[in-house]
Amino acid sequence: MTMNYRPALGAEQYLQTAVAQEGLREKRQLELGSDFPMVCEHCLGPNPYVRMIKLRFGDKLCKMSNVAFQAFRWKAGPGGRFKETIICKEVALDKNVCQACLSDMTFGVPVGVRDALLKNTTTEDTHAEAV
Repeated sequence: MTMNYRPALGAEQYLQTAVAQEGLREKRQLELGSDFPMVCEHCLGPNPYVRMIKLRFGDKLCKMSNVAFQAFRWKAGPGGRFKETIICKEVALDKNVCQACLSDMTFGVPVGVRDALLKNTTTEDTHAEAV
């Protein structure tokens, strides 16, 4: 039976490592999409301490652009069900929508309703300018 035992580093071996020679790198800032998803407050639930599970990169494909993305999974509240991201960060930022429920981040309505309302207001504006 082969053991994958690796003994601890001695003082001489530690001094040869990159950490000992270059020092610890600066703490990096959290990034939207790779460290946490772009989701609305409704999807996060009432608990301010949500345990977010970060899935392996490429486990899920974006439902809109069909590319691999960093997916997340969490339970929204004690009696809630598990929710997960279904679209990639780029699409969510471009369309300003929640990655889990696809509702607008500003108005809180579904994207189809938002787009229809914005389309109606732009056509009404063009009719008003024509008259």
